[in-house]
Amino acid sequence: MEETMRLENKTVIVTGAGSGLGKAVAVAAAKEGAAVVLADINEDAMNKTAQEIRENGQKALCSQVNVCSQESIGQMLTKAVDTFGQVDALVNCAGIFSSIPFLELTEEDWDRMLDINLKGSFLCSQAFIRQLLNQKTGGSLVFLSSISGYIGFTKSAHYCASKGAVRQLSKAIALEFGPSGIRSNVVAPGTIATPMNDWIIKDPKMHAQSVSSIPMGRFGTSQEIASAILFLISDEAAYCTGAELLVDGGQITHC
Repeated sequence: MEETMRLENKTVIVTGAGSGLGKAVAVAAAKEGAAVVLADINEDAMNKTAQEIRENGQKALCSQVNVCSQESIGQMLTKAVDTFGQVDALVNCAGIFSSIPFLELTEEDWDRMLDINLKGSFLCSQAFIRQLLNQKTGGSLVFLSSISGYIGFTKSAHYCASKGAVRQLSKAIALEFGPSGIRSNVVAPGTIATPMNDWIIKDPKMHAQSVSSIPMGRFGTSQEIASAILFLISDEAAYCTGAELLVDGGQITHC
């Protein structure tokens, strides 16, 4: 099948690009013609993603970023603009997960989850939007939520709260900045076969239980999530903003 080049002449920033969904998005965006800015706190993992992209003759720029630091984010954006001239899309993939019973959650557990999953997305998006307004070009943001942002899961109150919050953050941005040509949308994955879900995949009982709740009878792939995200940041989705795209194999249809 012939590869499309929907992102040619666009610069796409992907946070959490060193592994999992972030890596899949970065690699897929580069294949579709984007100059990709890889932002991750794990420098070694990020460099491996960049190497994979460059070996295919595509453009990748690395910037080690702490998504909870305005200074770090600002340095990344300056580097991106200095290298590629402007930025066009931001994909907020940086995130963490932990499973902790509600009564055992500490304030530190709560703060770390909300800092990375919510505050990090807020800070990256705020800096990115300021740059778009300076450019006067418009642009696109995608937030990575989860089915956990729609339905509750035991031992995951902090994670569910963070993923529900990014849905509303995206809607507020879509409403406020639509007149400036800035689009903001959400992709909400179901259970995806990534390292973050190894604890489910490697436990036969958990694996069987989880798959049985999915009408399509399998876990999703990173590439399937990347495809949804690439659609939303491409010009094919030029009239989509404030939208939420569930990519879960029907997992929450019974809820």
